[in-house]
Amino acid sequence: MKWIHKIALVATLFSCSAWAQDSGEWDWKIAPYLWGANIDGVMSIGPVDSDIDASFSDILSNMDIGGSIFGEFGKDKHSVHIDYTYLRIKPDPVELESPPGAEVSNKLTAKFFEAAYNYRWKGPKGPAFVVGARKSDMAMRMSFTHLPAVEQGPSWWDYFVGIKTNNMVSEKWDFQFYGTVGAGGSDLPWTAQAVFGRRYSNDNRLLLGARVWGVDYSKGQGVNRTAMDLTYYGFMLGYEFN
Repeated sequence: MKWIHKIALVATLFSCSAWAQDSGEWDWKIAPYLWGANIDGVMSIGPVDSDIDASFSDILSNMDIGGSIFGEFGKDKHSVHIDYTYLRIKPDPVELESPPGAEVSNKLTAKFFEAAYNYRWKGPKGPAFVVGARKSDMAMRMSFTHLPAVEQGPSWWDYFVGIKTNNMVSEKWDFQFYGTVGAGGSDLPWTAQAVFGRRYSNDNRLLLGARVWGVDYSKGQGVNRTAMDLTYYGFMLGYEFN
């Protein structure tokens, strides 16, 4: 992966040089938001596979924290952004085929940190090409009836490219889309996000939207196996400060 880090360094130096040449003003934005995430898929520790299907009502009653903070700063056509997301989810217990009456309870804590460079080829309010990296840090726990709990904590980096669009719907409302696809520690990670923004007189915005993330990770064999094939999806509510 050394070549990827070299590319990231070159991109950073290029963006700094480009900013130095631009005549536009520096711009920044910070947006904390909540993510009411559903989750579907399969989580595996060792030889045990557990289906996960948490409804929106389950998320509201069981999730301790689900939220993110997004920050972006830049100048003219160039900017960088960071995004930190924290989810903690406890779906309802799943019945096992054997022995009769046995259940497995799952708990998943997920942390995502993303950093990326954005090139807006039509100016600061236009669409952007995005290249960046995302760190995924998981804590998986399975508790079996009358048996000790088992835990795993996989962590990995993915590298991605993406696209952002920005379209005015009316004088006060706009629509933004952000999608990525990548590679790295997991198998073809992807994200998609659609947000409506209501702009106020102070240039801050109320954000209403939805987000979908796909994670497919596997490592190890037999009792040392850790795997997850999960899709996170749900509504977002946030507020952007400019």
